[in-house]
Amino acid sequence: MKGPSSPVALLADAPALPRPDVLARALLRDSTASQVGFATAALLGVGLLISIVTTPDPLWWHLHFSRLGTFATFSGYAFNATIVLTGAGVVAFGLRLRREMVRHAGTAVLTNRRAATVVPVLVALLGIHLSFVGFIPVNSNEFLHDRSSTGAVLCFVVILLCSRWMLRGMHRVITRASRFVGIGLVATLAPYIGGFINLAAFELIVFAQVFWWLLLFSRTIGRAPDQPVRPDPTRTGSMHRTVIVSPRVPTEHVAVAGRANLPAHFPLRAATHPAATQHARRSAGHGDTSHRPDLAHHRARGGRTEVDRT
Repeated sequence: MKGPSSPVALLADAPALPRPDVLARALLRDSTASQVGFATAALLGVGLLISIVTTPDPLWWHLHFSRLGTFATFSGYAFNATIVLTGAGVVAFGLRLRREMVRHAGTAVLTNRRAATVVPVLVALLGIHLSFVGFIPVNSNEFLHDRSSTGAVLCFVVILLCSRWMLRGMHRVITRASRFVGIGLVATLAPYIGGFINLAAFELIVFAQVFWWLLLFSRTIGRAPDQPVRPDPTRTGSMHRTVIVSPRVPTEHVAVAGRANLPAHFPLRAATHPAATQHARRSAGHGDTSHRPDLAHHRARGGRTEVDRT
């Protein structure tokens, strides 16, 4: 029975699911290089853990990581498939880098236009060499297996050596990271040659630095350099001032005497003894006739003036 609400009718009206290849192309088209890189690193980590947990040889780490792919069991198949898929992911990562670097090539953040071609090609070659490591296990053809792993490392070393010229204009964090990884590779090679670490530890340290640099590089594309911090103007001298306010002296309305009637030490005394100065001014300013005896009164008391003497 086919009713309007039957399961067959509902399935017929439902939209068709996209095919896996179409979905994969859509994801690759819309994803960024950073997203592809992190997904590839996660795939490598998960695949290695699965292979390590399921391997029949618990002492595999005494030799190298390729030992995990020598067994005809689930662990060996998981390891080889993980390496092949990781190489394919690195190739896709290089294609995403190409698209993003072309967008910024010739600008202030990536002045060298050739970098948009050289660097992605080297990254893709790194992924191809890594895929051959999984396609050719070490127990099937040791020579080609070793050449594949060595070629992957050499591709990355070439990227580091030409980064100073190819990546000119990019953020200075890439310059510091390239210097740090270069020193790290040399510092890892020395103890390996000296026999202090085995090949498994050497491979782990080297490929950890390789993926760290690639992921950091993908996140730095198009990043503008930091603006220099302007220093504050230098301040000289003391910022504190002490102001002493003298108390106000009450003023009085006094008669100002002439300079001839003031004593000789008046200026100095006026500055040091303001009260005495006011008294001197007050005494010198008493020039009214009410306090002076007149000439007739003086004569009446028998006094003589200089006029009478003459």
